[in-house]
Amino acid sequence: MKTIPKTIAIMILYSCLLSGCSIAPAAEQSHVYSFRGENEYFTISNGVIVLNDTKDIFYGGNLEETQGKFEDIVSYSTSVYLQSDDKDRILLCNRIEDLTGATINISDEIGKVSGDLIKEADLDELENNLFFELKTKNLNGEENEYLVQLILTKI
Repeated sequence: MKTIPKTIAIMILYSCLLSGCSIAPAAEQSHVYSFRGENEYFTISNGVIVLNDTKDIFYGGNLEETQGKFEDIVSYSTSVYLQSDDKDRILLCNRIEDLTGATINISDEIGKVSGDLIKEADLDELENNLFFELKTKNLNGEENEYLVQLILTKI
């Protein structure tokens, strides 16, 4: 008679161990944004930011020339940054240069990065303080800088 309660207790224990006691893992907090921007010379489209508890993913989207202004470019750099009161925090930065002296096309993907990019405290600043910067150098050595505020949409 004493073995029946022990057997039932063991069966319950194994059932709980094998089924995980129906405990679901905690849901991960995620925020997804898209962004875009433009000026008279180029557009930035299809940018995506995914923020969650474990890892942030930042896809810079596509840079597309619209006016033919950049036909003699030999190098350029792109930066996407979060502007704050004390300093600008770069989220993604790339540089392209042709060392052969030939010109390059700026229309391309901006790039992708992942990691711990944006702090919880920065979420409020993200909407109105995300910027794109393009710096170019042409065949004559002339350098130009273009700045666009990005329009952020929560998905």
